[in-house]
Amino acid sequence: MHPLIRPATAADAGELSRVSLTMWDEAYGEMIDEEALRRRHDEPADSRAARWAERIASDEVLVAVDDDAVVGFARVAITPKTELLSLYTRQSHWRSGLGTRLLTESLRGATAELWVFEGNARAQRFYEHHGFCLDGQRREDPPYGFEVHMVRSRTFDRTY
Repeated sequence: MHPLIRPATAADAGELSRVSLTMWDEAYGEMIDEEALRRRHDEPADSRAARWAERIASDEVLVAVDDDAVVGFARVAITPKTELLSLYTRQSHWRSGLGTRLLTESLRGATAELWVFEGNARAQRFYEHHGFCLDGQRREDPPYGFEVHMVRSRTFDRTY
């Protein structure tokens, strides 16, 4: 069975705080300085969970759950413009279609924008496949490196 995708609740904050660290390690282990990744684990678990509770309260957060474990999530800013703030799946679910499902359900075809790490070719290809393109903006995200900006300037509906 496919993972269930549902809105996150405050009860998911602790699990999201743990699994997001694992997802970052899986996604960026060969791309981001190891020390910078390790420092993310040094923050107290209750602080990370509190930050996730705030995100769940202020943004649209979807979680993908498989066998009672969070295996993916998407977070979209609730503002006048739609910004995909994060979309991650466990490495075990890469290329399974789960990322596409999370993207589709979180953005609902809307025009949108996002930032992605400059060296993350895999993610950039994924977003390009879903109608996003680089717009030339670039910013530094210390200590992780640089991010590039991608936009989807039209409503997007890909039929599979």
